[in-house]
Amino acid sequence: MATRIGRFLALLVGGLLLVGCGESVAASREVSLHVSGGIAGVQRGIEVGPGGSVILVDGKGRHAGRDLSGAEREKLGSLLDAVDFAALPSRSVDEGSRDRFEYRLAHDGRTVITDRSTDLGPADDLIDHLESCMDARRAGAVQGTPTHS
Repeated sequence: MATRIGRFLALLVGGLLLVGCGESVAASREVSLHVSGGIAGVQRGIEVGPGGSVILVDGKGRHAGRDLSGAEREKLGSLLDAVDFAALPSRSVDEGSRDRFEYRLAHDGRTVITDRSTDLGPADDLIDHLESCMDARRAGAVQGTPTHS
């Protein structure tokens, strides 16, 4: 009898751990990119939540955008896996440059600010992908395509 109870408790604890891990993995897929600066004072961004939900950010506020497609989510996951956020400097900006854009990339409690003057390896690819996703949704909104999913 004690063996059965022990096995049951082990299975229960194991199941709870798996459920907890699933939630933390989903949360770790959240990522945002905010771009600001330049001579015109640009402010734009994209926030991607679990499951690929999208919020677009601009000077007028935050707006729901079309969710990421399956291919976009898959590429985002691969890029997030490739970036070692802990190894990146928190700030990589040429302070002597003028009229620069600053890119604020945030993921899993870590924020990296760059002006892209220094090669950040896979983080640069992640920024490129997020900008591409953001631009595709902005172009759809300008052409009259609904940005809601």
